[in-house]
Amino acid sequence: DRAWAAVAVMREIAAKHGVSVATVALGYVLAKPFVMSVIIGASRMEQLEQNLAATELQLDADDLVRLDEVSALP
Repeated sequence: DRAWAAVAVMREIAAKHGVSVATVALGYVLAKPFVMSVIIGASRMEQLEQNLAATELQLDADDLVRLDEVSALP
């Protein structure tokens, strides 16, 4: 249930920014100060483009709070 709640929030944020859920997920991880890099995988050009778009995604404070809340461990 927690995973589906996180996906629902990521879908809303993705729609707001006009990007994919994968882009939001990677953008969220990259927004963390302790993360220096991420390891991506892509089997199609579209996936690679979505992954690379995460480096330019600017999540606002509200996005980050919502993602932090929905992904927090119980």
